[in-house]
Amino acid sequence: MNEFPTRSERPSPQPPASRPGAATGAGALGIAFGVATVSGAVFLLLLITEGNGFGLFGLPVLAFGVGLLRNGVRVLAGVAHSGDRLGRLASLPALLSVLGIGGMAAGADWHRDESFTQLTGFVAALLLAVLLIVLCERPSTKAYLDES
Repeated sequence: MNEFPTRSERPSPQPPASRPGAATGAGALGIAFGVATVSGAVFLLLLITEGNGFGLFGLPVLAFGVGLLRNGVRVLAGVAHSGDRLGRLASLPALLSVLGIGGMAAGADWHRDESFTQLTGFVAALLLAVLLIVLCERPSTKAYLDES
């Protein structure tokens, strides 16, 4: 008896499951958000040399950015439960942006150009974080990542 099956006896390989657009968008946005966060953390860490101590905030920001980057790559790879983690990580910038927008609305000096720049940054971060959460919560993304 032949121990190797012939071509006609082998089962036909199943085509790989295609990644839905929502999962691709979530992974790509998670990677982009992670790269931006890591670059901001590196900038904060460079401020340590200024001697003001503000640069130490770069360490937790660096860890957060690496988490976004790692889970964005894992969503693209189809690793189970990475979408849930990425969505939970995105809730932090969403919350901080809402707090920043509320604080600016309560007491910002609107006669300075920097106020509008900060407000634009908060609104952009909020919209990107909400978009990332929505993409991670899509039924097609959850089905692709076995998170049902």
